Amino acid sequence: MLEKLAVGIVQTNLDAALAWQRGPEMDIDEALEAESQIVHALESFAEAGPRPQIVVLPELAVPLHMRHQLQSHANALESIIIAGLDYRIVRHPTMRQAGCVKNEALLVLPDRWLGRRLRAPTTARIIGKTYPAWGERRLLRTAHYDFAPDPVVWVFDGHDAGRFAVAICYDFMDLERLAMYRGRIHHLFVLAYNKDVQSFNHTAEALARMAFCNVVVANTGFYGGSLAVSPFREPYLRTIFRAEGLKLVVAQTVELPVQSLHEHQVMPMYGDDAPFKAHPPGFVAPENLLLGRWGL
Repeated sequence: MLEKLAVGIVQTNLDAALAWQRGPEMDIDEALEAESQIVHALESFAEAGPRPQIVVLPELAVPLHMRHQLQSHANALESIIIAGLDYRIVRHPTMRQAGCVKNEALLVLPDRWLGRRLRAPTTARIIGKTYPAWGERRLLRTAHYDFAPDPVVWVFDGHDAGRFAVAICYDFMDLERLAMYRGRIHHLFVLAYNKDVQSFNHTAEALARMAFCNVVVANTGFYGGSLAVSPFREPYLRTIFRAEGLKLVVAQTVELPVQSLHEHQVMPMYGDDAPFKAHPPGFVAPENLLLGRWGL
C-alpha cells in the first residue's frame, strides 16, 4: 500500500442565495463563476508538485454543464476527482407542476492512476445524497420541489490507496452509515455546503476515532471550514489541514496516512509509542448487544 495518499481539497466560493434564487438550478452567472474557480484550482494542481491522487470538491459546487470537463481534468492530473454536482431535476410520478431533485456527487476516474492504466468498466460513478438537511428541504418545498433520496452507501476499493467512502453533507451525521463504515474504509470524503462549521469539525474528529479512518471535509469557501483529520495518538498530529474564514477559494494538497493506518487497523499497537489511538469499542469483534427496557 501507499505510505501516503495525496488529496487535493478545493473550496469554491458559491453564494447559495444568489446561485439558487430562482429554484434548484444554478444561476448562469454564478455557474460561470463557479466554473472559473474550479478550473483555476484544478490547473493549479497541475502546475504544482506533487500532484494530488484524489481531488475533492464541495457539495453542489459543479454546474451540470461541467461534467464532461471533469473527465479531461482527471486525465490531465492522473487523479480521481470527487465533486458535488448542482441539483438535478427528475420527473415526479404524482406531481404535474414541479418534480423532484437529486443532490449527487460524481466520482471520475482518470485514464491512468497511481502509475498504471485503469481498466474499469466505467469512468464515472454517481453517488447520491440520502438525507436533506432541514433548511435544504424547506427551500426546495418553497420552490415546489421534493427531494429524491438515494439510499445506497458506496465503498470504493482504491487498492494501494486504500478503501474509501463518500458522504454528502447531512449524510455525514447518519449513525447507521457510521456503523457500516466501521472496519471497511481507510478514508471518508465528505462533500459539504455547511454553515455550522464547528459542528462538522467536532463530528469529523469523533468519526475519525469511531470509524478509525482519515476524514476529509471539503466545505464551501463561502463559509470555510474544510478539514482533514486522522486518528493519530498525539493531538497535534490529528488535524492535518484546516481552512478557517469566510469567502475563501482554496486549492490545497494534503497527505493522509495509508500503510501505517492499515497496519494499525489490522494489528493495533498500544502504549505511549503507538502512532494511532486505540481501536474504538467493537471495531474488530463487536458484541451482539441486547436492548434492555425497564420502565420506572
